[in-house]
Amino acid sequence: MIHLIYVLNYLLQLRKWHITGRLNKLLSSKNKPFYLLDAGCGEAQFLFPYAAQYCESYFKGIDRGHANIAFCNSYIKDRSLTHVSFEEMEMEQLKEKEIYDIVLCISVLPYSKNDRLALTCLHHAMKTGAELLLYVPVNQTIILPFYKKILQRYENYETIQQNQRVYTEQGLKLLLQDTDFKVVETKNTYGFFGKLSNELLNSHLILFNAYAFPFKIILSISLLISYPLILICMILDYTLPVRSGNGLMVLARK
Repeated sequence: MIHLIYVLNYLLQLRKWHITGRLNKLLSSKNKPFYLLDAGCGEAQFLFPYAAQYCESYFKGIDRGHANIAFCNSYIKDRSLTHVSFEEMEMEQLKEKEIYDIVLCISVLPYSKNDRLALTCLHHAMKTGAELLLYVPVNQTIILPFYKKILQRYENYETIQQNQRVYTEQGLKLLLQDTDFKVVETKNTYGFFGKLSNELLNSHLILFNAYAFPFKIILSISLLISYPLILICMILDYTLPVRSGNGLMVLARK
């Protein structure tokens, strides 16, 4: 079931295309074995597939969600994945020193209570020359008026997870520099077509969670009809250059 969810995430999350593409190149360039930390791992959609591919390396996930860590620990126990471990904690509680060659921090930094401390803790946990692959939503501009109304009226991911801040590209770069990271490269994502795909998709998902069963059927049919357009917009955003958008992927080095 979880592997089906991973596939659905890949079909529905444009950010996963960008992150997976860059992470594949990053891991293939590393000497084996390496140590990887996924900070804010969730249900480990970025960790488990690579842990299966790189069995000689060590993987650790941390997350503040008790249910996420309980699931991940159950998964590795059932499959005897001795090179993978998980711990329930905030990023700001990480105390390890100079262990990891690669750190992932995917769409979780805006929800940390103290982002500067979180980055400092990640920096301390990394070896000299190690890399941080960071992805954050930025700007949060909206192009569809009805999507803005849906966000204002209904509970959504940002309100549930208690988003603490909205970044800009320049502000994030300054924060990384202040915490002793060197920004190696950046990539803007979710330009016009990416925003359109995301707003069409999220409109369906938010309303699906808000309404009763009969409306869920209607929304499911509507999403199936809309998905070809959503997919085309995702492909266009992934292949065309984006000068400024609602997502930013950063590779930084210690």
